[in-house]
Amino acid sequence: MARVNHKTVKRLMNEKRSKITDKQFFTSRILAGHFEDMAVAQTKRYHYNRRVHVSIYWKPKVPDGADTNNQVIRINAGHPMVTKVRGRENRYQIVCGLFSHELGHVLYTDFLCMQSYFNALMDERWYPAAPALGTAKDKLNERAVWDYVRADELNKKLFLKVAHDIWNVLEDGYIEHRFLNQFPGTLGYGLETLREREWKLMPDVTQMKEQEEDGGHIFQSILQVMLSYALFGEIKYGDESLTDERIQSVFSLITEIDQAVMVKSAKSRCDVVNTILVRLWDYIEDYLIIWKR
Repeated sequence: MARVNHKTVKRLMNEKRSKITDKQFFTSRILAGHFEDMAVAQTKRYHYNRRVHVSIYWKPKVPDGADTNNQVIRINAGHPMVTKVRGRENRYQIVCGLFSHELGHVLYTDFLCMQSYFNALMDERWYPAAPALGTAKDKLNERAVWDYVRADELNKKLFLKVAHDIWNVLEDGYIEHRFLNQFPGTLGYGLETLREREWKLMPDVTQMKEQEEDGGHIFQSILQVMLSYALFGEIKYGDESLTDERIQSVFSLITEIDQAVMVKSAKSRCDVVNTILVRLWDYIEDYLIIWKR
């Protein structure tokens, strides 16, 4: 039997703000328990015997919307992604979407493989194997990658951060596609609602170029275009032609990105991250040099 009376959650959702504020509703132990019960119901399908804990907090100035360490799902209900939506029930759907995304990581992300991958990079080696170096440029880039990493500890730290950003783009695409295929009900609807909002807020390539002029970097734009394709299978071009180098950089990796998003093997996604690190090294190196200053 569920620990939480879910009718109470529905009643509080419809309660007037004069009686209970959004902050009180979303950070209540009742709502956290509501999501914990949902997690139990879903994870049992995967013979996942450890209870997932949920912590919902309200910090509008914190940039993170949600995260998980595979034991606790943390959701920031005060994030603008939530609070700029009108109506408590609509905000609930966004929070449910954030929860669904993180539950997708709990169910499908191979955290041990991820740890092995980043431990290997720390030891200055590829995991599970070195990327295929099909061209002379790839070979030069791979050599340049390790020259940069071995130069000093700060270089290594920055490189690992970029590798994690790329990994996260691919992993997010993978877990969301898989989650939507297997959970078409309440949780899937919440994730679809979140995705609709994310797509609406996602800048197009023209806007990305404008951000570059305001202190951004082209590699950040390429990573954003990659995220768009990994999550939605689409790119918001804006006024840019298909010859734009940001778009072409992602087009050149579409086979690898499709593989990463569709294949269950976590090692396969690690292989794709390695390939991207080598293929896009010119952009990445320039980004890291500027970032280091």
